[in-house]
Amino acid sequence: MMRRVALSLGIFALLSLSGAAFAQAPATPAPSTAPPATQPPPTEPPPTQPTLGDDKEAIEAGKKWLELLDADKSGVAWDSASKQLQSVVKREAFVAEVRAARKPLGKLESRTAIKFARAHELPGAPAGDYAIIEFEAKYPKGKQLSEQVIWTIEAGDVWRVAGYFYR
Repeated sequence: MMRRVALSLGIFALLSLSGAAFAQAPATPAPSTAPPATQPPPTEPPPTQPTLGDDKEAIEAGKKWLELLDADKSGVAWDSASKQLQSVVKREAFVAEVRAARKPLGKLESRTAIKFARAHELPGAPAGDYAIIEFEAKYPKGKQLSEQVIWTIEAGDVWRVAGYFYR
């Protein structure tokens, strides 16, 4: 039986059901009838846009944050989370819930990032910059856990975890 417990903003449960926040493959563009450009296209994204390297860093940071939970250091994970998450879930409740959910799973065998998306608006959350990463975690005896880590930028341009949930 899959059990879902939202440990952050209620919007993240909605995201997992709809999948709407995850990037879809772009449609094939229509052939251009415009004359060829005289300048080659830029090879780098504009400086205000996230790069593939930024996305990889977010995924690696998500794995490191989840490693805190794996090591039964969910209090430390909560301490480093955003004010958004901390205002919704008290530290003691977060620690107890994560511990209770993970204990029966056993030792983590593998974790793979399977979805990644960026958003500026999420239902029920303040406007901002968000990175949403879904991981598939595998445990002994075929047990699996789908985990979502949602990052947001806080004051001082610091990325912090704004949401975590699993099913």
